Amino acid sequence: MFSNGAKGTDAQETITSGGLTYRDEPWHTECFVCKTCRKQLGGQRFTAHENFLYCVDCYSNFIAKKCGVCHKPVTGFGGAEVVTYEERQWHSDCFKCKKCYSSLINKRFVTHNRDVYCPDCAKSL
Repeated sequence: MFSNGAKGTDAQETITSGGLTYRDEPWHTECFVCKTCRKQLGGQRFTAHENFLYCVDCYSNFIAKKCGVCHKPVTGFGGAEVVTYEERQWHSDCFKCKKCYSSLINKRFVTHNRDVYCPDCAKSL
């Protein structure tokens, strides 16, 4: 069950109008809010993380891991591809060799000092 510190599905008041359903649970519209900023999420893009609901902005700014190259949030929203390796994440467009900048998507790579390299460039490290 989800809880954002509001009444949500734990509310004592019956939903008579204006409610919504999320994962087969009824919510008052005013209770279906972002955990961080309290913005109402009905009709908005949102995500769930560890049983809390977040608007896209709060999730991106406070929860999402940051890309190992550009340091911007890695969310996967909108179908964006994400690369994950040993608790680190990158946007697929950022996952390139630190030296020659060739894409490392679906290719072998070497890590050195938290950077990634293609095998050829790694030989000169």
